Amino acid sequence: MTSSGHRPVKNTDPINEAASAQEAAIVPQRNKTTLSYYRPPRRQQVIAEAAVMIASPDGSVLEALPESMEFLPDAAVASLGDHTLLEAVIGNDDRVKVAPELLRANPWRQICALRIHSTSGRTYVGTAWFIAPGVVATAGHCVFLHDDGKWPASIDVIPSKAGPEEPFGRVRATRFATVDGWTKERSRDFDYGVIFLDNTNPGTQVGNFEVAALANVELGGAVAKVSGYPADRERAEFQYFHERPLIDVTEARLVYDIDTFGGHSGSPIWIDTEELGLIAVGIHTTGGLSSNSGTRITDEVLNNLISWTEGQ
Repeated sequence: MTSSGHRPVKNTDPINEAASAQEAAIVPQRNKTTLSYYRPPRRQQVIAEAAVMIASPDGSVLEALPESMEFLPDAAVASLGDHTLLEAVIGNDDRVKVAPELLRANPWRQICALRIHSTSGRTYVGTAWFIAPGVVATAGHCVFLHDDGKWPASIDVIPSKAGPEEPFGRVRATRFATVDGWTKERSRDFDYGVIFLDNTNPGTQVGNFEVAALANVELGGAVAKVSGYPADRERAEFQYFHERPLIDVTEARLVYDIDTFGGHSGSPIWIDTEELGLIAVGIHTTGGLSSNSGTRITDEVLNNLISWTEGQ
């Protein structure tokens, strides 16, 4: 039985009936994932200068990006408003750009830039990642825009994007799914969803992440890795990576001080395990003053992801 808040909802389901969860066989990836030129950061518990925009409840800007650093809006703006700290660079900005040659290898090529087109004609940015040839996982707020027409008109999914280079092309999608905990409650504990691709050729070429619901003991203190397409770096045209140990693990969230920014929404949160190699354990969604966080892949989340891959 589906837990409260995890009831699946598709934009193509007239009566939004919950899909049944089925077991899916996933081929594990054994490769370890980091960048050879990445170096662990020296942390300072201050907000990096000119890295975020914060606004007070009355709308007055407390800190803002320089005019020269204009960026495309993150999809979270369409559900949570401009006055929310959507993403944060914490302390020094330690993100590193994924080298173009690495974007032809796993897992980097399995991560996709999103161009989310709302029914009002606005375009937002986000990130997604393959869980099956025809399905990419992302944040719920990338596929259901509460304050801008609900379901998007379409989303362009672009694997391995590096500026004008799109080695696996792009797919325009019009079918999406999330859960009622996001569509009805707007709760960050249920901020996850998927995009269905009619063209499965890119997904067949790049492969997909292995996904698992790990226990607290397996997640506690694990080094989490996030890579996606931040809007403050080259207008979300290039992929940026950062890794740090998890700070906290709750029933529904993973908490970390990995640097992110708008556009990272929907990025995979993964860890390297001795037995199974690379495992996706969460979906990045949220920024904050002292930490960022993502939706934890629990049994309920995993069951929905499996169901969506089986019954798209």
